[in-house]
Amino acid sequence: MFDSNKYTILNKLFRFIERLAFKHSLVVVAVSIILAGLSIWVTAEKLTFKTGRGDLVAKGLPYVKLYEEYRDQFEDLEGMVIVVENESPAKMAEFAEALAAKLQVRPDLFSQVIYKFDTSYFRSRFLLYLDPPDLKSLQTKLEEHQGFIESINASPGLNRLLNEINREISSGMVGSLMTDFLGGDDAEEEKEEKKNDENDLNLLIRIIEEMNRSLGKNYYYQSPWQSLFNSGEESLRDKGYLVSKNEKLLFILAVPNEDETSFTGYKASVYSARELIAEVKKDFPSISVGLTGEDVISTDEMITTQKDVELASKIALGGIALLFIIAFKGIVKPLLALFSLLIALAWSLGFTSLTVGHLNILSVVFTTILIGLGIDFGIHILGRYKEERKEGADISTALQKTLQGTGQGNFSGAITTAMAFGSMVLTDFIGIVELGWIAGWGILFCMIAMVLLLPALVTLEEKWRKPVYSKSAEKPMTASIHWLDRFFSHYKLIITVCCVLVLVASLSLRTAHFDYNLLNLQTKGTEAVKYEMRILENAGRSAWSAAMLADSLEEVRQKETQLKTLPTIENVESIAAMVPKHQEENLQYVRENLSPLLSELYVEEDDEPFSLKALTKTFKRIRFKLQGREGKEDKVAKAAREIDKFFKQNETIAPELAEKKLAEFSEELFVDYRGLMADLKKNADPKLVEISEIPKSLRDRYISKQGKYLITIFPSVDIWNLDERKRYLKDLRSVDVNVTGSAVHMFNSTRLMTEGYINGGIYAMTAIIIYVFIVFRNPRTVFFILLPVIAGSIWTVGIMELTGLKLNMANLVILPLI
Repeated sequence: MFDSNKYTILNKLFRFIERLAFKHSLVVVAVSIILAGLSIWVTAEKLTFKTGRGDLVAKGLPYVKLYEEYRDQFEDLEGMVIVVENESPAKMAEFAEALAAKLQVRPDLFSQVIYKFDTSYFRSRFLLYLDPPDLKSLQTKLEEHQGFIESINASPGLNRLLNEINREISSGMVGSLMTDFLGGDDAEEEKEEKKNDENDLNLLIRIIEEMNRSLGKNYYYQSPWQSLFNSGEESLRDKGYLVSKNEKLLFILAVPNEDETSFTGYKASVYSARELIAEVKKDFPSISVGLTGEDVISTDEMITTQKDVELASKIALGGIALLFIIAFKGIVKPLLALFSLLIALAWSLGFTSLTVGHLNILSVVFTTILIGLGIDFGIHILGRYKEERKEGADISTALQKTLQGTGQGNFSGAITTAMAFGSMVLTDFIGIVELGWIAGWGILFCMIAMVLLLPALVTLEEKWRKPVYSKSAEKPMTASIHWLDRFFSHYKLIITVCCVLVLVASLSLRTAHFDYNLLNLQTKGTEAVKYEMRILENAGRSAWSAAMLADSLEEVRQKETQLKTLPTIENVESIAAMVPKHQEENLQYVRENLSPLLSELYVEEDDEPFSLKALTKTFKRIRFKLQGREGKEDKVAKAAREIDKFFKQNETIAPELAEKKLAEFSEELFVDYRGLMADLKKNADPKLVEISEIPKSLRDRYISKQGKYLITIFPSVDIWNLDERKRYLKDLRSVDVNVTGSAVHMFNSTRLMTEGYINGGIYAMTAIIIYVFIVFRNPRTVFFILLPVIAGSIWTVGIMELTGLKLNMANLVILPLI
């Protein structure tokens, strides 16, 4: 059993502390305050913040080295992603242009802004990117529509265009009618006729759709000309904009500048970006836009953490003060205890500034931890001191008995708690190591402040105020003691109930699991999380991606081929997509077959005057030819509906206004057409795509100055699901064991952090068992001391499961604390 005679050294130490606090109270208080002042000064001068997740891990780890080598060569362009969403591609592009212009004039906040790449280099070579069947199809269409194109080129204008479409439809109908009349049964021939019919109608449908839209309000032009050669239209991606896989989202990538002296290093850039977005959005009310990305999520996390830590600290101090005042039925001594605690916090900050030099996103919470744990020492001291004074002891005697009676308990409590935190220093995760170091020493500073500074403050206060302690105040305390005696007299029932609760809570251990999703640590409904999920839904990509490096284009293609066969890979991006695989063969085909058709393309400069009356007549002819065929062809039915819609809409608009709007549409349509013909003509004799000639903005994104090629890999699985994450990493490493990137770095850091907390808890428990055994020298006593800790831990997990709480990267810190 515990023998106090074995602790004569501690008794002498606390006797010395009592004499120092009593006889030299002013000196103790003055020195404590001076040290606190110096600590605050050192903190202001030296303490910095490291808020990056990369700052939580040791720099020498292999995966960290790989990530740093990758980041040294390639800039993180997805730390801040502005997501633009609207039904109109033109509106999204217009908004992006307006916002990017404002971002680009703030180099103090954004070092780079990327939303669009110059595609002019590729426009003169786009035929080299087509597959051989597509080249043959283009040749066929140019030959089939040669007369159509020549007629439009000679007299460009909306009236001439629709007349030529009418002629093409007539030709197609004659062919179809002749086949029916002769009883042809060639299925392939019939299929080809239908295909030609649809190709003719694609252009008609797209043009009428645009005309109908041009007659409405808030019209924006969308090119229909791609329908001349295929069923699509020139997309935002074709124009060089950064868009999602389904092109429903447009992205603006901004690289924010970091203020390394601030806990929220990207705060200025993030806040300014949001202000500029709000400013531009006033002119685009229909646009949905939001800010996300790793740096944005991290900044929001840091701001929330900072606010929460400050709020939690204030609530903790306020709550402790209130409980103190209620329990001790006074104000002065509780405030003295809180003052001592604040002094200890100041010492801890100064010590941290001198020994570590910074706080990270984990260690920043140490003040809240110390407030909750450090005040315990003061409670024991003031409670015992009050009892001694009520028994009639003078100040000196009461302090002596208080420190002798509580000192050893406080000392053991401080040592075991400091050991629990100190054990975290033995882990491999730097963030946990620093938290353990800071909090461990902080607990010792709190104990020193409570056993030395608090008695000195109490001495000064009592010498000045000379309070009178009445023994009549014993009755409530005696009643409380009797109540506790009666309660614990039913110890068998208490033990039984506790065991039942442990068994019930143990059932939840089977269903308890760890939440690896960092997005769940964010405040629900925040903009950054919302738009990160929008990207996942629409883009086939995430802000978290993997990266592989290669030494040559051939190696890039080899790795891409392997990656695209893996089930966990959604999308792969590299410079290889910009260099056609078979461009030499395509170039030869273009020169031999397409050059004669393309080189003669020329569009007259002046448009034919527009006539609404002539247009109406042409539409009536086309509509007549389409009637009765609606049920046979979907395209025919759609064309007929669009023409009917035009007639109805035209009746509701003044003829002069309709003529004006359609004339403007005609002009815009043929400005676009001339550009298309010019691009086709440039491709009559294209040059081979050379990596060295690709626009620098694109080249720098995928090729480093050191000559390394970048492959960016996006997952098709939920990377926050542990099993799917492991599959993703396994697939990646089957191609390249040195794979890196933000996703891989985050996965490894998360694993290391989890292991660090678990190992820290194991080390803490081991150290405490050893310490308690050294103190009590009795295994049975050690077991009974640790039994409440084990039971409390199981209850904690049970309550978490009952309330829907999960262990995560934030609350896992409780393991060493338990």
